[in-house]
Amino acid sequence: MKLSFAYSPCPNDTFMFEPIVSGRIDTEGLRFDIHLADVEELNKSAFDEKYDITKLSFNAYTKLTTQYQLLNSGSALGRKCGPLLISKKNMSNEDVRNGKIAIPGKNTTANFLLSFAYPELLNKSEMIFSEVEASVINEEADAGVIIHENRFTFQDKGLVQIKDLGEYWEEKTGFPIPLGGIVTRRRFTKELKQKIDRVIARSVAYAMSHPESGNEYIRSHAQEMDIVVMKSHINLYVNGFSANIGAEGQAAINHLFENHPLVEKGNYEKPLFVQKGDKESTNDLLTEEYWTSSYVNNMIGWDVGEITPPIKDFVDTIEDKTLAILIPGAGNGHEAEYLHNQGFTNVTVCDLSMKPLQNLKGRCPAFPDNHLIQGDFFEMENKFDLIIEQTFFCAIDPSLRESYAKKAKSILNTNGQIVGLMFDVIFPFNGPPFGGYMADYKILFSKYFENVNMEKCTTSIAPRFGKEIFVKIG
Repeated sequence: MKLSFAYSPCPNDTFMFEPIVSGRIDTEGLRFDIHLADVEELNKSAFDEKYDITKLSFNAYTKLTTQYQLLNSGSALGRKCGPLLISKKNMSNEDVRNGKIAIPGKNTTANFLLSFAYPELLNKSEMIFSEVEASVINEEADAGVIIHENRFTFQDKGLVQIKDLGEYWEEKTGFPIPLGGIVTRRRFTKELKQKIDRVIARSVAYAMSHPESGNEYIRSHAQEMDIVVMKSHINLYVNGFSANIGAEGQAAINHLFENHPLVEKGNYEKPLFVQKGDKESTNDLLTEEYWTSSYVNNMIGWDVGEITPPIKDFVDTIEDKTLAILIPGAGNGHEAEYLHNQGFTNVTVCDLSMKPLQNLKGRCPAFPDNHLIQGDFFEMENKFDLIIEQTFFCAIDPSLRESYAKKAKSILNTNGQIVGLMFDVIFPFNGPPFGGYMADYKILFSKYFENVNMEKCTTSIAPRFGKEIFVKIG
């Protein structure tokens, strides 16, 4: 089957979808007729239902839910990556309201975010996004909203930032910035939509795992040819949300819909997202690059900035500070930092990504390098007395949980234990994090351990209260 697929020539899109163009991945028999166009042109084409699969602005999608449905991968959404309002000189809010403002299309999310910050603007001028900057330089507009590559180079041309519109959205809503997504025809069968969803996810995962593979294709379409700018663009807009929109991303889009001035509350086609199929494990997407991107882009909602109270209370009861302790998938390592500062001498941290290990080392320069392991928990060979479980069990695909139990048993010394926190709730989204129920955990771990003690946690932080159990398994 051949499907039309349209996206922008910007580096984030060409980076994510080059594996499809170059035949680097399994497309499950689907073939694609590729079209590249400016985002506002894509928005207009979506209103005409021109393409089977297309990139569009989330702002435009608020008017297109009966025609299209969002895929779970390929989105441009994140933090500190929104459009910027720029000018040749500093402008007051009153100056902005009364000035002529160049925008990259009325249907763009950039225009929505401009109106979100300045709801009483009097004079907007639509143009192609690549012309906005020049219109300000040539004083054809008093200010302009820039997106894509221009946000990295505007200062080199003597322009100044008036407001970071994405940052303003984040401050007011607390949500990441929903810029654009990939949609497919809602009328397609469930099976076809899920197949398309898998192929797009596979393409993004391949690109993130092989970041240099598409350089020639990306460079051939980039407006800004400087390699540093291209890389900066990709690193900013391709992130964990691109691999899997997840709960936080879906919440941001739902918030946009529920608070959009032109959307009658609840009056749009649901569900917004294609239902995920079960043919491909989410674990295929949870690569080193996925997690590194999450840390680089500060998309680590599970990180509370310090050791959590239940783990701290347990650690404070340990008298033998020479215990061999493993913290797998340790996030930014707050538990390891606390143990180190309390005088524990044999703590090992293992994470698939180097970034959180570097973050820990930055805070704890004396933490021994040979106990910071960039690697896969399932390939660990050393023996330990204790595994501290805080963020790992809920971050791996549930299909790996039995393997987790087996591996933990094999690397624990006699009388060794797994101690920590697990979720006792099923989330209304496809993780990470992944939920589950205590009863199921007891059955699983009882296959490999004699003592499986689990109880509702009474000292969880507020957002997780009632959703966690404290486990001692050994």
